Amino acid sequence: MPSSTATQPIPELDQWATLLQSIATQPLEYCPDFPAICQRFDAWWNQSCLDRPVFICATNSNPSRTITKRLELLESPEEWFETKLADLRQTHRVGDTLPMVRPDFGPVALSGVFGGKVEFGADTTWTHAFINDDWRNAPEWRLDPENPWWSKIVRFSKLVAAQGKGKFVFQTPNLGSSADILLNLRGSTGLCLDVVDQPEQILAAIEAIYPAWREATRQLFDIALAEGVGVTHHTMTWSGLPHTPLECDFNYMIGQKDFERIFLPDIARESATLSRCVFHIDGPGAVKHLDALLSVPSIQAIQYVPGEGTPSALPWVDMYRKIQAAGKSVQIACPVTEVLQLCRELKPEGVCFLSGTSLPPDQLDQLFREFQRQF
Repeated sequence: MPSSTATQPIPELDQWATLLQSIATQPLEYCPDFPAICQRFDAWWNQSCLDRPVFICATNSNPSRTITKRLELLESPEEWFETKLADLRQTHRVGDTLPMVRPDFGPVALSGVFGGKVEFGADTTWTHAFINDDWRNAPEWRLDPENPWWSKIVRFSKLVAAQGKGKFVFQTPNLGSSADILLNLRGSTGLCLDVVDQPEQILAAIEAIYPAWREATRQLFDIALAEGVGVTHHTMTWSGLPHTPLECDFNYMIGQKDFERIFLPDIARESATLSRCVFHIDGPGAVKHLDALLSVPSIQAIQYVPGEGTPSALPWVDMYRKIQAAGKSVQIACPVTEVLQLCRELKPEGVCFLSGTSLPPDQLDQLFREFQRQF
């Protein structure tokens, strides 16, 4: 593995760990089993198994009322929060699914903070690329506290944190990491060409983005923990030590050498900035980079999402075993109907299942009871 560029550790990590571990000892209003769930997750991080693998799955208990990001309410923060709280109450959770509220403004939120035009669609957002071929109009890559998009993220995060103590956990917005911020703001074709023709532009931008990403991450943890509220992410994982999810969805477009030369050092640096990291591999095209990611000591867990067109996790059993053999934990995104078979194929240590389903609550409860009986 290439040596990573300089990591800037966050001074508050030990303080945050103390707060997270204290929060983990108390039941939550929406989750009386919260302390046991936290213990199960901490065993998972250590490639162990407390009593069974981690199981994350939930369903909408009232399908006639759709649960969404509520993007149409972003100009009405209090109404947005009350609606998201109603969504939480309407969500039927099983196993280790955390009760959470998330200020969700779509993927790679820092793209908007860095000047990309954010467009709203049906329950999602996307950012328009604007960086020219010569990169002369690239932004300063600075986290401006007055930036309207960042101000909105902070305002909604504070609103959630202020109401969450003893009730639910704060799920962070998807900030995005350096490669995917650049993918959004340069565009896929341009960034692919830059990997070959002007990698120095990419490397310079990555160096400038890292302090802003670090500061944004620090502020979000501070906002939640100052209110005594626990923190999770889009991976829906818990940790008694501060943790972060990372991804590089751009990596399926480039070869292994370019990935390891340009992007892996920054991934290693970001993953070492907090105490734990779970890395998201998005689809079969990105699996070619698994060995490089397994070589990063500060990545403790790998999440694999097979992709919408090929959602089955069953063809990837050998890869999950490889991840386990490398001393990493694995989070398996899969249809809930595959969980029981995967349990028979894999050893339970360091395994977490992440499933979505439209099953009625009673059927999901029955499936979870069958899962429990295996252990």
